[in-house]
Amino acid sequence: MMKTCMRLLAFILLAAVLLTPVTAYAVEGSMGYEGGISVEDPIEKGTYSYSEMIFITGRPVLLTGELTIKKTDKNDVVTSTYTYKLQNTENNISMNRVVIYTTTRETKINGQIIETTKLSRVPTEVINVGGTTYRLSSASFTQSMITDPKAAINYHTGEFSEKKVYSVGTGVANQDTVTVTISGRVYAYDQYWSSTETQKLNIMVESDRKSGNAPSKWGGSAEITISSATRRQIDYIENEPYHISFDGGYVQKVWKESTLDYNARFPEFDKNGLPTDYLKTYNDTHSMSTPIELTRLMVPDIKHLNGYWAEEPVSILFGLEIIPGTGENYNTGRFITRREFVAQLINAIKEIPSDPDVRVAATARRTSSKKTPEISPFRDISPGDLYYEQVKIAYQKGITSGNGNGNFGPDLYITRAEAIKMIVSALGLENLAPYPSATTPFTDNDMIPAYARNAVAVANTLGIIEPDQMGAFNPNRRLTNEDAAILIYDLITYMGDELIKDYRDKIMEY
Repeated sequence: MMKTCMRLLAFILLAAVLLTPVTAYAVEGSMGYEGGISVEDPIEKGTYSYSEMIFITGRPVLLTGELTIKKTDKNDVVTSTYTYKLQNTENNISMNRVVIYTTTRETKINGQIIETTKLSRVPTEVINVGGTTYRLSSASFTQSMITDPKAAINYHTGEFSEKKVYSVGTGVANQDTVTVTISGRVYAYDQYWSSTETQKLNIMVESDRKSGNAPSKWGGSAEITISSATRRQIDYIENEPYHISFDGGYVQKVWKESTLDYNARFPEFDKNGLPTDYLKTYNDTHSMSTPIELTRLMVPDIKHLNGYWAEEPVSILFGLEIIPGTGENYNTGRFITRREFVAQLINAIKEIPSDPDVRVAATARRTSSKKTPEISPFRDISPGDLYYEQVKIAYQKGITSGNGNGNFGPDLYITRAEAIKMIVSALGLENLAPYPSATTPFTDNDMIPAYARNAVAVANTLGIIEPDQMGAFNPNRRLTNEDAAILIYDLITYMGDELIKDYRDKIMEY
């Protein structure tokens, strides 16, 4: 029986203006841009449990509560409304904040998407600290993001800058202010097997108290790193009863986890609440996560593989329906064709998840009742043929351009070089190879076709492939079912686990 737990991981409309789901980017923006972290409410759509550190009083205080996000996309202009209701009962602090952003999107000639975000109006924000009111009087915000959409993954990075001025107290003649300046970097990616957003923020706080018997000025700073990740894990559960039709099976676990880490320096205050010359350092980490969502996988019929070293990855790929069928006729040593491999690859990378908070506003368009016959991108595979749809998708996504002369070669056996080229193209990471071409560490480097050498070098660096006992890659060796299963299993493992390490763990220094 299989026993060990394995981690795989971690878009026409009717006559009126309607609101319908739009394919968008799932992660970036779900935590806002104030230095807080969030996780989705499992029931209320667009609602998040939220935590944020505030430093407006000169001391770090954690506020918790609810964040709601509503986004409307019309003609590539997104209007986003963020509503915060937060409190800290122990310190008698409450906050209410509403921020409305306008984002314009422009797709460049190379397919990259540039987003520019500004405030639609001055936000409303009131913080009450033990009876003292901090009311936002002016604010500015600007952000620019770039998204590079690839077949399997959307990559994002960008910067934002914000300045907020609060008036302190309620007197008409009151001139007390606190100014908060924030600058931040965003790194994020979206894909099926995991999604991560990490922000690094620098915060400056300046207080200018002119009223009272003892006017004072003080300043402080904080560095905050926040990260949110959607994880997937697959575990094997062995059955306890003997009289059951299958030994056990795999269950997929999906959850979201967020972490906030800060380091702050603010003056120490005396017993009268006045700043001293001594700087005090504060640091802490806060985390939150969603309940785990469980999904059972189909149990395939692969009794003939009991005890076989590749039994676990093969069983998981059948359970995830990446390998089609139910398994009883699965032959590990059978060579796999190009169409079969492409079908499994497309099944594995899946569609990039959509942003649940975005709705697109669209108007009706006239449509023609005439249907244009579909034209295949290749001469040797036609609509309706086995795995035609997956081959077409792979072509449209830039994973394959065929094998020359307008052909795809659907029934040719795929080689290791061809398979690795497709995998790295799906990831969109071939540019990680040295320019203009890479030299791989494999002993048969010169045998690797020029078109695949960069991809092979990258796959080796990413840990998707490794040399055989002789240090070779064997680029022209035909793949068996077993070889393909291991490659795709390792691809999923990379997408589920390794990307999180690069986008979160390394930056947060886990």
